[in-house]
Amino acid sequence: MMMRCVCTALALLIGGSACAQENVRPAISIPLEDFELQDSEGNAFHPRDLLGKAWIAHFFFTTCKECGKTAPTMEAVQKLVAGKKDYRLVSISLNNDSPAALKKYREDLGGDPKQWIFLTGSKEKVHAIVQQAFKQSAIDNPNGTPENAVLHSFNIVVVDPKRNMVGFENGLQPESAETLYAIARSTVHPKYLLPAMNASLNGLAAILLVLGYRAIKARQETLHKWTMTLALLVSAVFLASYLYFHFVVQDGQPARFSGQGFVRWAYFGILLTHTILAVIVAPLAIFVAIQGWRDRRPSHVRLARWTWPMWLYVSVTGIVVYWMLYQMYPPY
Repeated sequence: MMMRCVCTALALLIGGSACAQENVRPAISIPLEDFELQDSEGNAFHPRDLLGKAWIAHFFFTTCKECGKTAPTMEAVQKLVAGKKDYRLVSISLNNDSPAALKKYREDLGGDPKQWIFLTGSKEKVHAIVQQAFKQSAIDNPNGTPENAVLHSFNIVVVDPKRNMVGFENGLQPESAETLYAIARSTVHPKYLLPAMNASLNGLAAILLVLGYRAIKARQETLHKWTMTLALLVSAVFLASYLYFHFVVQDGQPARFSGQGFVRWAYFGILLTHTILAVIVAPLAIFVAIQGWRDRRPSHVRLARWTWPMWLYVSVTGIVVYWMLYQMYPPY
């Protein structure tokens, strides 16, 4: 019965981690330079804030007549990505619109503030960013009216989760929304979904630890040995995946916890104890396992009484940290 539970847990993990391949693939890959602008809430924004997310960038200003033709394309993209945590929309004002004007513009479009980000800054700064970072045109129109004060590109840009520009589509054509979404979707590879998989690995380790404990209590030593060995292997895979995500996918940048007040203190309290005990448990679990494999029972039992609850705590709090960081208060 216990072995069936182990097999079921493994099957669920493998099935839950499967991901279909997309037909559309980016034709280009141009690194996006870092920059700083202000969002509609008055906060600083950097492209690195969206590491791990695919995003679609749009250039406009609130009084622009032609920009009104690109807005429906962005609205169509928003419908396609609505509720999907791996995507963001970014609209950059080219005419120094105020945060209040951007908020009203977003509200008029029915934009979701959690998924659609509006940015502004001085015209000189924004135009330089559009030209140098996004490789698009944006210049003042000396004879312009409020409706065409800035001459600019109507391309909409797709940026992948590692901050590379991977596609450009004409925003004046509403049918471009499907192509933009397809390109963005093709960049959301399973490696960008590693936090969810890592939480699943922690959950599987916790299940195996409980099954291993129950097995030894029932004097089923062979099953105990198998479940605890599997728990050790799952934890090793988790560690490798965790390090890969943070140092390769995230380029060493930490995921920022956005919760405030008591929940922030609670999060960092859990994270601190989780991290400290993880550092202690990693070598200890290996040593205890070796004692068990060599049938050194007194040493194995004595250390396992301390190792098992710490290991279980680390596995369970790993899920809690994921839930608080990526579900309750997403860092992006």
